[in-house]
Amino acid sequence: MTTPSGEAIGATSELLRTRLSSALNNVLVTVGRPEAASGGQRSLNLFLYGVAIDPHLRNEPLDRGQMPPLWLSLHYLMTAFDDGGESDSSNAHRLLGQGMTALQGLNYMRAPVANLALSRSPDPLRLTFEDANVDLLSKLMQGSDEKYRVSIAVQVRPVMLELESPPAYAPLVKTIGPPANPGIVVLPSLGAVLEAIEPERFVAGTTVTLSGTDFAGYDQAILGSSALPLATGPEGVATFVVPAAAAIAANGYGLCISRTLPSGRTITSNALLAELMPIVTGTVLNGPLTILPPPGPNALRHGSFRVTGTQLGGSAASVFATLFGNGVANGLFAAEPTSTMTQLEFTVPPAGALPPGNYAVVVRVNGQQAIDSPTLAWV
Repeated sequence: MTTPSGEAIGATSELLRTRLSSALNNVLVTVGRPEAASGGQRSLNLFLYGVAIDPHLRNEPLDRGQMPPLWLSLHYLMTAFDDGGESDSSNAHRLLGQGMTALQGLNYMRAPVANLALSRSPDPLRLTFEDANVDLLSKLMQGSDEKYRVSIAVQVRPVMLELESPPAYAPLVKTIGPPANPGIVVLPSLGAVLEAIEPERFVAGTTVTLSGTDFAGYDQAILGSSALPLATGPEGVATFVVPAAAAIAANGYGLCISRTLPSGRTITSNALLAELMPIVTGTVLNGPLTILPPPGPNALRHGSFRVTGTQLGGSAASVFATLFGNGVANGLFAAEPTSTMTQLEFTVPPAGALPPGNYAVVVRVNGQQAIDSPTLAWV
């Protein structure tokens, strides 16, 4: 008796097709023999040319006492076509390179819960590149047009074909309570453990690398109260990026990673401290300065100035600036209530008036100091 996972081979091809198309801004991706794929449209073709028993998992059951499922490795060729249906043009080669980059980013794929053919597998699908040498391509490119097409080979494993067979002991308890109760989910680990963040202090737009254990299935980085997409890499490594224009105030945050269980509940890892720094892009005076008597070229002046950038916190954050000149920090000025996440307003009162000159504006948001300190001409 078969289960929905008996359709796992076709479901894997479809999942790979949709994820690859989405990663390339919905470029056309087809599944089939390369010679039948061109249609005069810029596209990528996935050709499943080999199915093999995974030697590393051949006799591994999901649980002791059960018959082992069939663990498979699927071997695909990816071929690119330009808008003229050619696979050997420079435009096709560009698309092939883009497809390889997208596959590298998909090196760990987990099917959605609704995909019954794949979601029961305890391991995510792993994508690795293989050697597509001339001999392999020559043997495979023997369709109606018998044309050699440059392609890249990729392996997807482990794909599970589960057999419906009773275990050699009492069945596992899968639910607790009445039939409507969804029961419990048993994970093959105690959950992800974060061990290190690199770099620990960063600005928006920086790729932050996380290392630890048991990252499989985790797809979000939780920075404070903000959820960001998490890209998994090699075992125990994942990355995320705070978007450059994200409306997140600079601060020190607890950072963890999370995944959603089939029940809809969320499980998170331990938290480590991550420090998001503000970005200052410019400074300007808010109109002319007021000169204190007695007037003269070195007379003290007071007035207001504006700082622009991102992750500046605005009126809800603890924001201060100082004007640094001639080796001295002059004053500590709090941001005005009109400040926003991208624009800060500061006022230098008469009691803090400064002589004319060029001052570096040093800004701190929630204790995080901006890397750049633009010069403000106080004249």
